[in-house]
Formats: sequence, C-alpha cells, structure tokens
Amino acid sequence: MLIHKIHLKPAFHRRGTGRQDGIVVVLALIVLVALTLAAVALTRSVTTSNTIAGNLAFQQASTHSADLGVEAAIAWLENNNGQTASPTATTCGTGSSVLACDQTARGYIAHRQDPDLAATPPTTWPAFWASMKGEGKTYTLPTVDNGNTVSYFIQRMCTTAGDSTLTTNSCSYPPIALAGSCAGGSSCNAGSNNLNAASQVYYRITVQVTGPRNTQSMVQTIVAL
Repeated sequence: MLIHKIHLKPAFHRRGTGRQDGIVVVLALIVLVALTLAAVALTRSVTTSNTIAGNLAFQQASTHSADLGVEAAIAWLENNNGQTASPTATTCGTGSSVLACDQTARGYIAHRQDPDLAATPPTTWPAFWASMKGEGKTYTLPTVDNGNTVSYFIQRMCTTAGDSTLTTNSCSYPPIALAGSCAGGSSCNAGSNNLNAASQVYYRITVQVTGPRNTQSMVQTIVAL
C-alpha cells in the first residue's frame, strides 16, 4: 500500500489588511466631503456674483432713467418760466408768474426745503423724499421706462414764495451788475464787483427712480432760469 505524503505550505497571513482598507475609506470620504464643500462654495460664489452683477445693472438702468425726470422737470420749468397763466399750472394769487407759488400737482415748491440735519437722528434724503411724497409734493411721470418708475420734485432756491425779485425774498441766483439790489445773504451781492450776468434763479431738481428688485436711485441737479 502506497502512502503519499502531502506537504502543505503554510499560508501567508497579511496582518492589518482590513484596518488599512478602513483607513483608505475614511480618507476617501474626507476627500469627497472636501470636494463637495468646495463645489458648493464655488456654486454659491458664482450665484452671488451673478446676483451682484444683476443688481448693479438694475441700479445703472435706474440711474439712466433719472435723466427722463430731469429733462421733464426742466421742460416744465422752461414752459412756465415768466408765464402768468399756463395749462400745466394754476394762477398764483401773489406774484407775477406761476412759478411764484407752489404747484404741488406738478411737484413744484416755490421755496427751499431741506432735510432736518438737527433732528435726532438727522433726517436723510430718502426719509425727506418720503415726507414730500406723503404731502403730495412729488410728481410721477405717466410712462414707465424699462420697468422703472420716475418721480421728481422741484424746489426754487428762495426763502419764501412770491416774486424772486422782491428784496424781502432771498433767492440764490448768479451775480448781477447792480450791487446791493437783492436781499442780504443771497448770492447776488456776495462780492463788491458783481458780474454783468442775466438774473437767473436757481432751481433744485430731485429725482427718485424705483425699479425691479426694489431698486432705488436718487439724482439731484441744479438749473438756472
């Protein structure tokens, strides 16, 4: 009877193989989480940049629309300057022209008003605008430009209503040839040698534009007529 001896080679056991595989999985999860966070941060950054760019575009468009308000206000002033009667203004009880008194239906104030800087806290221009609008002293253009609503009010740079030529009414206007012919404190007699210029009164035009995404812009300009 033949007996065959079988010699078995001892198996090689890799110690710690399962532990190493677990570490690799943990590292892979950490890298995956880091990449996910980076992707989320990049997405949010791109979204925020697009939102900012869109808001700036709306802001710029609303500022451009303010030109319509300025031009409309100037056109109204030119059409009513020196007029005793006008289809777009009511006749004044005092004064020689329709610009001598308030024309609130057209957003015109015959005297200067400013935000109350002495208040606590000081009144801002947006708050001052809101108060003027609440008193019905602003005028809104009947047409909308690119989704923007344009409103304005005009202030004659005088202390009171009435004719600007009265010595009792101090108005801001360029120097004229006759020194001392206007009320004290006004710009016409600021120097001893006044310029030989036409007597023009200054008007301040404040325009507010509201548009999409609660966009608001305010523009001011000074004109002399």
